[in-house]
Amino acid sequence: MRIAVQGCSHGSLTAIYDTVAQYESHTSAPIDLLLLCGDFQALRSKNDFASLAVPPKYHNLGTFHEYYSGKRKAPVLTIVIGGNHEASNYMWELYHGGWLAENIYYLGAAGSVYVDGLRIVGASGIYKDHDYKKGHFEKVPYNNSTLRSVYHIREYDVMKLMQLSHSDDTIFLSHDWPISIARHGDTGALLRRKPFFKDEINSNTLGSPPLYTLLNHIQPAYWFSAHLHVKFAALYDHSSSTTNQIPKLPESLPSIPTTNQVEKNPDEITIDDEDDFDTPQESNLAPVNGNGNGTTIESGNPDEITIEDDEFDDPPTAPQDISQPNLEVGSEIKEDIKVDESVDLVEKAREGGNEESSTTEIIDAPVEKVEEAVQAVQAEASLSSSEPRRTKFLALDKCGPGKDFIQFFEIPTPTLPSSDQPPRLTFDPEWLAISRAFHPYFSTSIQQTSLPPPKVLKQLISDEIQRINEEGLLVPSEIVNEDGTVNLEWVKNDKIDITRVQKFWPTAPSQDELQNGGAAGGSPDQWYTNPQTEAFCGMLGLQNKVNPAPI
Repeated sequence: MRIAVQGCSHGSLTAIYDTVAQYESHTSAPIDLLLLCGDFQALRSKNDFASLAVPPKYHNLGTFHEYYSGKRKAPVLTIVIGGNHEASNYMWELYHGGWLAENIYYLGAAGSVYVDGLRIVGASGIYKDHDYKKGHFEKVPYNNSTLRSVYHIREYDVMKLMQLSHSDDTIFLSHDWPISIARHGDTGALLRRKPFFKDEINSNTLGSPPLYTLLNHIQPAYWFSAHLHVKFAALYDHSSSTTNQIPKLPESLPSIPTTNQVEKNPDEITIDDEDDFDTPQESNLAPVNGNGNGTTIESGNPDEITIEDDEFDDPPTAPQDISQPNLEVGSEIKEDIKVDESVDLVEKAREGGNEESSTTEIIDAPVEKVEEAVQAVQAEASLSSSEPRRTKFLALDKCGPGKDFIQFFEIPTPTLPSSDQPPRLTFDPEWLAISRAFHPYFSTSIQQTSLPPPKVLKQLISDEIQRINEEGLLVPSEIVNEDGTVNLEWVKNDKIDITRVQKFWPTAPSQDELQNGGAAGGSPDQWYTNPQTEAFCGMLGLQNKVNPAPI
């Protein structure tokens, strides 16, 4: 299966699809699946700006609304997770996962699905210690505090993911990086590009601790992230020699002058009031240090890297076209199209190899060598089962000119896809059992209901797996009645096509509808019952706690 992976999208959906099309035209290699690692910004209309955590001067509608309205259709199956700059009201509608638009599937706050037998697992949001153990208490309309906390990852969702069994054919998507992953690649090259990461890398606080736990538990073949707006590759060895011991940093780290001012990432949007709403009773933050400008920041922040506003110019009136270098066949593919690097480059970098071989550098590869790179990836992926388990990690930049924002792979799948059929997207039966077992503990208040002990959870999930195997799931019949209605039937298939249960259905009016006066209603404060969430809960026999229809 040919897969494209994108870092932060920031609303530039059409530009991303144009880049994929450009790759396809120069390689004659159609892309089967596109994976987007957060900051997707599924803005249906300007009403959704009220649920987007960015300063007002960055309110740019982007192009997603055209896919939502049906004006455009995603040309490739696209799987999305959430980040910290999202239309959180719409994402919450699909907490359990669902179609954001036709052919664009959101994994939910946490989720696992199969594409032609390849398992795609995702965790949305970013880590903040003081919200981690809370329930999903945020409600539309959001205030200045809940607008931030709504995208903070919760222990409840991490614990659900922790119940997934190990599978060799797994790709994990996250917005945050797993903590310590920066020590498993060319750390020196990373710090030459992002010197302000040095203190956090030295103190091992760069990234998300829960994601590190998931990395070691699930041990996916690939892990893709975004958030820090930099391309970085790493190879994580799951043998005891590396998982129990943090590798030492290379001695040739860049020399950074010591000052009283803390250097910040110039590539992220600053939200000054991120932690202004935390009370001492609710917060468990590290001590803060002055940064020389009258404000305070967290010391060794494990949550995220803030982004300075001055990195951005005035918001563009239209999406930037980043995919028109007018390449001709036989020319070189430069910054807009990248080729997957072989893992041996990562190993060389970790061993202090030649700086020129760093995987964080741009690769200028002639078009005719793209297939050679793909073959190298396939050869590397077919490691003997006797080899130590390793996860290939790759973080990518945000979408934009001159950014390392997209990467192309060819990954073998357990199920051979049909040449004349699109990839088959199916539910993960194990995840459905986990969702049903955990549902009684799903909290929509600030207090998260305590989970039972691990042994009890394991038994609950085992019982649900057996129940699904014996009873099946209640899904719509594939036979349509003469009057257009569809009956429900019990299905015991191992994997059920998602489109059989969930079909894209617009809830809020699109921007075009509002502008043309063709839709009534719609406001920044309005919330919607999403039929896809109703269908998911109905399939499992669960109460819709997310957005139930008013009585």
